[in-house]
Amino acid sequence: MFAAAIALASVPGASAAAPVPPIDVLQARYRSELEALPPLGNVVFRYQESRSGPTHVREEEHRVYRRDDGEERNETLAVNGAPVVPAIVRLVSQPVWPYDVREFAVDTPEYAVLSLGATQVFGRRAYALSSVRTTPGDFAVTRVYLDALRFLPLREAFDVSGGSCAGSGTIDFAPADDRWLPTSVSVTCTVAPGGSEFKESISFSDYTFPQTLPPDVFGGRL
Repeated sequence: MFAAAIALASVPGASAAAPVPPIDVLQARYRSELEALPPLGNVVFRYQESRSGPTHVREEEHRVYRRDDGEERNETLAVNGAPVVPAIVRLVSQPVWPYDVREFAVDTPEYAVLSLGATQVFGRRAYALSSVRTTPGDFAVTRVYLDALRFLPLREAFDVSGGSCAGSGTIDFAPADDRWLPTSVSVTCTVAPGGSEFKESISFSDYTFPQTLPPDVFGGRL
């Protein structure tokens, strides 16, 4: 995963007249909606990635072809605004996509969850949850903002640690077709010793869901 933090910014102001469901109801709906989501399947998308440190900034544009079995073709299309021709191609195998909303689930025995009431995220009514990881780990979700209609996360905040880096970040989600997919990730990492700060952000866009992806996209691998 990444290594760190952008403070999350939800906008308060949800209607006081609409009652917030009890925490057990919120968790049950959250669990059932996650379970009802279809598999990611075949997907093509783009992302823009920005990485910055004390002395450098690098921006990249990528296109990804991901097959339902986890085979991926990742094309680097541009670096720091300059097109890369031909694109740099990297073939990888990732049976589990690390940005899948199910990978950020807090409805597990690893977390203690409390309701923080109603709020708004991106102008949509949401229910805020505080989560505390109860088992050791270098990644922990600390806040979840469930869409009030779908009971799926619009935003999650997390803390990360490990190695010499520690920080926190956020990941945002939105509906795409019949799926619930990430739109952006932002993290900030403080590295010891010295306390240098590194930031990374990714914006996802242009999701499409083809029935099939030709084998030659993956170098002929079946």
